[in-house]
Amino acid sequence: MDRDLVIHEKAQAAALSVDRKYRKADFNEKIELKRDRDKLFNACAKARLKLLEHGTISTPKDLEKMNELRNEIAKAKKTQTIVVGIGKLVKFLAKYAV
Repeated sequence: MDRDLVIHEKAQAAALSVDRKYRKADFNEKIELKRDRDKLFNACAKARLKLLEHGTISTPKDLEKMNELRNEIAKAKKTQTIVVGIGKLVKFLAKYAV
């Protein structure tokens, strides 16, 4: 199993989940989510470059953490909970964006 590829795919899936929540949100919720949603997409794009390079940079523990974060975002219902999940995922992906 290619952990880096799995992390990349799960990060993209989490970002898509955020996009779905954004699409369904009312006007005020969209205002609250937009900045953080954009940060997440930027973090995914930057991490993608490193995660798709030759070799493996992630650990089994990283994969566990990615699964936790993806589930947290998927289960989030309230806007503030989504924002917190996005923040955690952006922070997690930052280590791959170097």
